Amino acid sequence: MSNNLVLGDSDIRPILRSRLRLKHANDTDTVVIEELGLCRGQVRVDVSVVNGLLHGYEIKSDRDSLRRLTAQTELYGKVLDRATVVVGYRHLAKVLDTVPIWWGILLVQRSADGLRFKTVRKPRNNPNRDPRSLVELLWFDDALALLEERNAARGFRGKPRWIVWDRVCELFGVNEIAKAVRGHLKARAKQQVPV
Repeated sequence: MSNNLVLGDSDIRPILRSRLRLKHANDTDTVVIEELGLCRGQVRVDVSVVNGLLHGYEIKSDRDSLRRLTAQTELYGKVLDRATVVVGYRHLAKVLDTVPIWWGILLVQRSADGLRFKTVRKPRNNPNRDPRSLVELLWFDDALALLEERNAARGFRGKPRWIVWDRVCELFGVNEIAKAVRGHLKARAKQQVPV
Protein backbone atom coordinates (compact mmCIF):
# COMPACT_ATOMS: atom_id res chain seq x y z
CA MET A 1 0.00 0.00 0.00
CA SER A 2 1.17 3.49 -0.79
CA ASN A 3 2.79 5.47 2.00
CA ASN A 4 1.05 8.64 0.84
CA LEU A 5 -1.82 9.80 3.01
CA VAL A 6 -4.07 10.28 -0.02
CA LEU A 7 -5.51 6.99 -1.25
CA GLY A 8 -5.50 6.15 -4.94
CA ASP A 9 -7.18 3.52 -7.10
CA SER A 10 -4.11 1.27 -6.79
CA ASP A 11 -4.55 1.30 -3.00
CA ILE A 12 -8.30 0.66 -3.04
CA ARG A 13 -8.88 -1.74 -5.95
CA PRO A 14 -6.96 -4.78 -4.62
CA ILE A 15 -8.63 -4.50 -1.22
CA LEU A 16 -12.09 -4.10 -2.77
CA ARG A 17 -11.49 -7.02 -5.12
CA SER A 18 -10.32 -9.22 -2.21
CA ARG A 19 -13.29 -8.17 -0.10
CA LEU A 20 -15.77 -9.04 -2.87
CA ARG A 21 -14.10 -12.38 -3.66
CA LEU A 22 -14.09 -13.29 0.04
CA LYS A 23 -17.73 -12.28 0.44
CA HIS A 24 -18.74 -14.57 -2.44
CA ALA A 25 -16.11 -17.31 -1.96
CA ASN A 26 -18.68 -20.02 -1.26
CA ASP A 27 -21.02 -19.02 -4.06
CA THR A 28 -20.07 -20.90 -7.22
CA ASP A 29 -22.64 -18.88 -9.14
CA THR A 30 -20.75 -15.60 -8.57
CA VAL A 31 -17.90 -14.16 -10.61
CA VAL A 32 -15.95 -10.95 -10.13
CA ILE A 33 -15.00 -9.13 -13.33
CA GLU A 34 -12.68 -6.14 -13.62
CA GLU A 35 -13.02 -3.42 -16.24
CA LEU A 36 -16.36 -4.54 -17.69
CA GLY A 37 -17.11 -2.41 -20.74
CA LEU A 38 -20.66 -1.10 -21.11
CA CYS A 39 -22.52 0.67 -23.89
CA ARG A 40 -20.11 -0.54 -26.59
CA GLY A 41 -17.07 0.52 -24.61
CA GLN A 42 -18.15 4.06 -23.73
CA VAL A 43 -17.47 3.29 -20.05
CA ARG A 44 -15.77 0.58 -18.01
CA VAL A 45 -16.96 -0.51 -14.59
CA ASP A 46 -13.97 -0.87 -12.26
CA VAL A 47 -15.17 -4.08 -10.57
CA SER A 48 -18.40 -6.01 -11.24
CA VAL A 49 -19.99 -8.82 -9.28
CA VAL A 50 -22.18 -11.07 -11.41
CA ASN A 51 -24.57 -13.57 -9.86
CA GLY A 52 -28.36 -13.11 -9.63
CA LEU A 53 -27.57 -9.41 -10.16
CA LEU A 54 -25.06 -7.39 -12.14
CA HIS A 55 -23.58 -5.10 -9.47
CA GLY A 56 -20.93 -2.61 -10.54
CA TYR A 57 -18.45 -0.85 -8.26
CA GLU A 58 -16.92 2.44 -9.37
CA ILE A 59 -13.85 3.64 -7.48
CA LYS A 60 -13.46 7.39 -6.98
CA SER A 61 -10.39 7.76 -4.83
CA ASP A 62 -9.22 11.03 -3.34
CA ARG A 63 -6.73 11.25 -6.24
CA ASP A 64 -9.47 10.92 -8.86
CA SER A 65 -11.54 13.58 -10.53
CA LEU A 66 -15.35 13.39 -10.55
CA ARG A 67 -15.49 14.93 -14.03
CA ARG A 68 -16.79 11.69 -15.65
CA LEU A 69 -19.14 10.63 -12.85
CA THR A 70 -22.34 12.14 -14.27
CA ALA A 71 -21.84 10.39 -17.61
CA GLN A 72 -20.87 7.16 -15.83
CA THR A 73 -24.02 7.18 -13.69
CA GLU A 74 -26.15 7.67 -16.80
CA LEU A 75 -24.53 4.84 -18.76
CA TYR A 76 -24.24 2.46 -15.79
CA GLY A 77 -27.94 3.11 -15.18
CA LYS A 78 -28.78 1.64 -18.57
CA VAL A 79 -27.25 -1.74 -17.72
CA LEU A 80 -26.45 -2.45 -14.07
CA ASP A 81 -28.95 -3.98 -11.66
CA ARG A 82 -27.13 -2.22 -8.81
CA ALA A 83 -24.21 0.17 -8.53
CA THR A 84 -21.95 1.28 -5.71
CA VAL A 85 -19.42 4.09 -5.70
CA VAL A 86 -16.36 3.54 -3.52
CA VAL A 87 -15.17 6.95 -2.40
CA GLY A 88 -12.70 8.66 -0.10
CA TYR A 89 -13.58 11.56 2.20
CA ARG A 90 -12.53 14.16 -0.36
CA HIS A 91 -15.43 13.37 -2.70
CA LEU A 92 -18.07 12.06 -0.30
CA ALA A 93 -20.27 15.19 -0.15
CA LYS A 94 -20.19 15.71 -3.93
CA VAL A 95 -20.93 12.03 -4.58
CA LEU A 96 -23.93 12.16 -2.24
CA ASP A 97 -25.30 15.00 -4.39
CA THR A 98 -24.38 13.42 -7.74
CA VAL A 99 -25.21 9.72 -7.83
CA PRO A 100 -28.81 8.51 -8.14
CA ILE A 101 -30.58 7.38 -4.97
CA TRP A 102 -30.41 3.72 -6.05
CA TRP A 103 -26.60 3.82 -5.99
CA GLY A 104 -24.82 2.55 -2.89
CA ILE A 105 -21.95 4.52 -1.38
CA LEU A 106 -18.97 2.90 0.35
CA LEU A 107 -16.56 5.19 2.16
CA VAL A 108 -12.98 3.93 2.20
CA GLN A 109 -10.93 4.89 5.24
CA ARG A 110 -7.38 4.22 6.31
CA SER A 111 -7.05 2.53 9.71
CA ALA A 112 -4.26 0.95 11.76
CA ASP A 113 -5.26 -2.42 10.24
CA GLY A 114 -5.26 -1.19 6.65
CA LEU A 115 -8.20 0.03 4.62
CA ARG A 116 -11.75 -0.26 5.89
CA PHE A 117 -15.04 0.25 4.10
CA LYS A 118 -18.01 1.94 5.73
CA THR A 119 -21.44 1.74 4.14
CA VAL A 120 -22.84 5.24 3.78
CA ARG A 121 -25.79 4.13 1.64
CA LYS A 122 -26.87 0.62 0.64
CA PRO A 123 -27.46 -0.01 -3.06
CA ARG A 124 -30.99 -0.54 -4.33
CA ASN A 125 -32.33 -2.08 -7.51
CA ASN A 126 -32.01 0.09 -10.59
CA PRO A 127 -35.50 1.12 -11.75
CA ASN A 128 -34.50 2.09 -15.31
CA ARG A 129 -32.45 -0.50 -17.18
CA ASP A 130 -32.47 -0.19 -20.96
CA PRO A 131 -32.98 -3.47 -22.87
CA ARG A 132 -31.01 -2.30 -25.92
CA SER A 133 -27.98 -1.27 -23.84
CA LEU A 134 -28.16 -4.58 -21.96
CA VAL A 135 -28.40 -6.76 -25.06
CA GLU A 136 -25.23 -5.16 -26.43
CA LEU A 137 -23.29 -7.16 -23.81
CA LEU A 138 -24.24 -10.33 -25.68
CA TRP A 139 -21.96 -11.62 -28.39
CA PHE A 140 -23.58 -12.22 -31.76
CA ASP A 141 -23.87 -16.00 -31.21
CA ASP A 142 -25.34 -15.47 -27.74
CA ALA A 143 -28.00 -13.12 -29.09
CA LEU A 144 -28.76 -15.50 -31.94
CA ALA A 145 -29.16 -18.35 -29.43
CA LEU A 146 -31.80 -16.28 -27.63
CA LEU A 147 -33.68 -15.87 -30.89
CA GLU A 148 -33.42 -19.62 -31.44
CA GLU A 149 -35.13 -20.16 -28.07
CA ARG A 150 -38.18 -18.41 -29.55
CA ASN A 151 -37.78 -20.06 -32.98
CA ALA A 152 -37.09 -16.58 -34.35
CA ALA A 153 -33.52 -16.92 -35.63
CA ARG A 154 -34.48 -17.72 -39.21
CA GLY A 155 -33.28 -14.96 -41.52
CA PHE A 156 -31.06 -13.38 -38.87
CA ARG A 157 -27.91 -15.51 -39.06
CA GLY A 158 -26.30 -13.35 -41.73
CA LYS A 159 -27.56 -10.03 -40.43
CA PRO A 160 -25.41 -7.43 -38.62
CA ARG A 161 -25.37 -7.81 -34.85
CA TRP A 162 -27.34 -4.61 -34.22
CA ILE A 163 -30.27 -6.02 -36.20
CA VAL A 164 -30.09 -9.21 -34.12
CA TRP A 165 -29.94 -7.13 -30.93
CA ASP A 166 -33.00 -5.14 -32.02
CA ARG A 167 -34.92 -8.36 -32.68
CA VAL A 168 -34.01 -9.71 -29.24
CA CYS A 169 -35.39 -6.50 -27.71
CA GLU A 170 -38.64 -6.97 -29.63
CA LEU A 171 -39.12 -10.52 -28.35
CA PHE A 172 -37.69 -10.44 -24.82
CA GLY A 173 -38.38 -8.30 -21.78
CA VAL A 174 -35.68 -6.44 -19.90
CA ASN A 175 -35.56 -9.04 -17.10
CA GLU A 176 -35.15 -11.89 -19.58
CA ILE A 177 -32.35 -10.04 -21.37
CA ALA A 178 -30.66 -9.18 -18.07
CA LYS A 179 -30.77 -12.83 -16.98
CA ALA A 180 -29.25 -13.97 -20.29
CA VAL A 181 -26.52 -11.32 -20.06
CA ARG A 182 -25.60 -12.38 -16.52
CA GLY A 183 -25.46 -16.03 -17.58
CA HIS A 184 -23.17 -15.29 -20.52
CA LEU A 185 -20.91 -12.97 -18.50
CA LYS A 186 -20.50 -15.67 -15.84
CA ALA A 187 -19.78 -18.34 -18.44
CA ARG A 188 -17.15 -16.17 -20.15
CA ALA A 189 -15.48 -15.27 -16.84
CA LYS A 190 -15.31 -18.91 -15.77
CA GLN A 191 -13.64 -19.85 -19.06
CA GLN A 192 -10.85 -17.32 -18.59
CA VAL A 193 -7.71 -18.47 -16.87
CA PRO A 194 -6.97 -16.35 -13.76
CA VAL A 195 -3.82 -14.27 -14.03
